[in-house]
Amino acid sequence: MALPPGFWILAAAEGLLNAGYAISFPFLAVYLTSHRGLPMAWVGLFLSGSMLLASGAQFVGGEISDAIGRRKVMILSLFGRAVLIAVIAAIIYFKAGLWGIFIFHPLGMFLGSFFHPAARSWVADYTAPSARMKAYGFLRMGSNAGWALGPALGGLLAAGSYALMFSVTALVFVVCGIIVAMAIRDLPGVAKGRFVPPSFTGAASTLKNGHFLRFCIFSFTMSAVMSQLVVSSSLYSKTYLGLGEREIGLLFSVNGLMVVFFQYFMTRLLEGRRITSGLAMGALLYSAGYLCFGFAPSFYLAAAAIVIVSVGELAVSPGLQALGANMAPRGEKGRYLGVQGLFQQIGSSTGIFIGSNAIGLISPHFQQGPWFIISSIAVLSCLGFLSLGRRLTPEQDGLRRLSPSPSPAQAPEAA
Repeated sequence: MALPPGFWILAAAEGLLNAGYAISFPFLAVYLTSHRGLPMAWVGLFLSGSMLLASGAQFVGGEISDAIGRRKVMILSLFGRAVLIAVIAAIIYFKAGLWGIFIFHPLGMFLGSFFHPAARSWVADYTAPSARMKAYGFLRMGSNAGWALGPALGGLLAAGSYALMFSVTALVFVVCGIIVAMAIRDLPGVAKGRFVPPSFTGAASTLKNGHFLRFCIFSFTMSAVMSQLVVSSSLYSKTYLGLGEREIGLLFSVNGLMVVFFQYFMTRLLEGRRITSGLAMGALLYSAGYLCFGFAPSFYLAAAAIVIVSVGELAVSPGLQALGANMAPRGEKGRYLGVQGLFQQIGSSTGIFIGSNAIGLISPHFQQGPWFIISSIAVLSCLGFLSLGRRLTPEQDGLRRLSPSPSPAQAPEAA
């Protein structure tokens, strides 16, 4: 498969970006509860609210990238978020009021979320539908190489200075912005050349496609499940499994390493099969892995449960991105992927709210109760993807490559 010029540089930049993100943000919940004394329920509400605000950026970022180009949006997102993360580092260092974190963290999440629909649309611009599962799989490998290294380093830094953790993250975002600015170029003719303020009327128009609406709904439920890996698992590990920051960081590193070493083999295994079948299988693995995590009596069994969850992620993450791109018409990939990202982000926000509050309210009475809830949502997602697969064309479901169609820009893609 021929990958576009700059693809591997973008994959490396995403790896570095995720490493910087994972150094600090998975430990924000631990910092707020353990060092600033906030109740878990409040932390869960704050973090889920931040993700809810950021969900709108998925749509806005996709719309803007269709108008002015993918590269400009990625650069704006990276440098803007670097500034806001540096402000958070200063707040932590000077032990300033938490109101600053409550303001600048959501703003950073919002601006940072411009990056993802622009980057995914850039990849979709250069690849055919049948090749996107593999392309997004390689992108996931780069991202998770960073995710494998970042939490372990973050766990070490957390023992000394949370301010240093966030300072390092800000620096990494600056470096990634420089890399994208120097090495990434847009496909000529993709940008419309004129900026129209994003409107939710445009977003609503995508949902008139019933199949895409169904896909967005189950992207929402699947994202609610996937979001448990960062906030809920760290809170549960700290409170009920008795793990320290370093061990929590190692759990995240296990997840990252699994994707780095096995994503290629999973995409090869799923190649030639329906994307929706891979999504359904991954959802079942998430269900089983989280149940095992809830009952884990030790760090090693918790790590084994994360391995099961990670195998599910190998099938789900690139599959969601590839299927969304395949269902998008030509000339509207940014909009469609932005709307899909909106549903995923809201799903993640909802999942964090459900998971963190369930751990605070249900686990004191039934320790594993929250994980039964999450497991049930994963099974619902599995059934939804299987149902969707019966409604899509083989091309949309990634089964074969056709010759490019001479259809106009607004027609559904058939390449």
